[in-house]
Amino acid sequence: MAPDSKRRWQGDGNGAGAGAASGHKKIARHGGPSGTFTASSAPIVRNQYTAMFEQFRDHLDAHHDRRERIVKASRDITALSKKIIFALQRVRRIHPQIPRDVDSEVNKRLAEISRLLAGIAPAMQGINRGRYGRVLFGMEELLEALTFLHYLRHQALLSPEEACKWVAQLCVEGQIALELDNGAAQSKQSAETAESAETAETAETAGDAKKARDANETDAPVIHPDDNDFLMGVFDLSGEMMRFATTSAALRGELAADSGGGDQPRTGRTIVGDMQELDSFFRMLPQRHDKSWKMKLQTLQTSVQKVERLGYDLRVRGSERPKGWIPEAPEMGAEGGSP
Repeated sequence: MAPDSKRRWQGDGNGAGAGAASGHKKIARHGGPSGTFTASSAPIVRNQYTAMFEQFRDHLDAHHDRRERIVKASRDITALSKKIIFALQRVRRIHPQIPRDVDSEVNKRLAEISRLLAGIAPAMQGINRGRYGRVLFGMEELLEALTFLHYLRHQALLSPEEACKWVAQLCVEGQIALELDNGAAQSKQSAETAESAETAETAETAGDAKKARDANETDAPVIHPDDNDFLMGVFDLSGEMMRFATTSAALRGELAADSGGGDQPRTGRTIVGDMQELDSFFRMLPQRHDKSWKMKLQTLQTSVQKVERLGYDLRVRGSERPKGWIPEAPEMGAEGGSP
């Protein structure tokens, strides 16, 4: 038999539980048979502040939608820029004319990037350029690809002004391409609906598209890269120059240098001197104390040291391959087995 204290405690608990259950039933009766409030029974309260908060809601929804579109486009621009860099790493010498297959692939990727830039350019105007500047991380990768392409053609660093003009030109070309796509889609839809009036409507649509293209060549919204985008892109350029120097030295038996083009004579500068000058330029700049700047500056110095060591090895030991050796050419004894 349980002690009196335990039976008294259990009795109090049962009473409390019953009271709680009865209290719960009373609350449930206010909400309806099931004890939950429905949307129809919930009162709609509006006052003089409701319209203001609805505007805030619409503004935040538009902000998040705009930000998501910029982030998605930035990811695609980053992926396409990396593909451009991978294609340029197949180049074996510095020359104004890069191989035809590489040039066609680069132009194709740049056309895709131009459409992406034109799609987000209207959302990056005015104060929004600084508001969404950090989420447009693809601009840094794009400038890395453009500066690398410019270096392989001219053995010179792309200036910030030239980079801004190049990116702006991509935005204009993308706007024209998007308008042509819209015009083609409208022409196709009109041809399916009214085949008899196709000639007149197509001519009118083509005329309107031409006027729109002429107007948008000057009025199209463009995106200008800022100083941080340019500097970070040039920082990353040093890594691509190091890879290019290593590959070209392994395959050609000499350091990459200006091979001349057209009427321009060879300057005699090698990629080692170019990277040393790039390192000196960054050392002369006002130094920042954030983590990304320090890491990229250290990476730049490491890349310069690797290319310097490569140049010293070629000068002292010579190349492990004879000069002019091409990997596609058959070596001695390749056809008949062992030499």
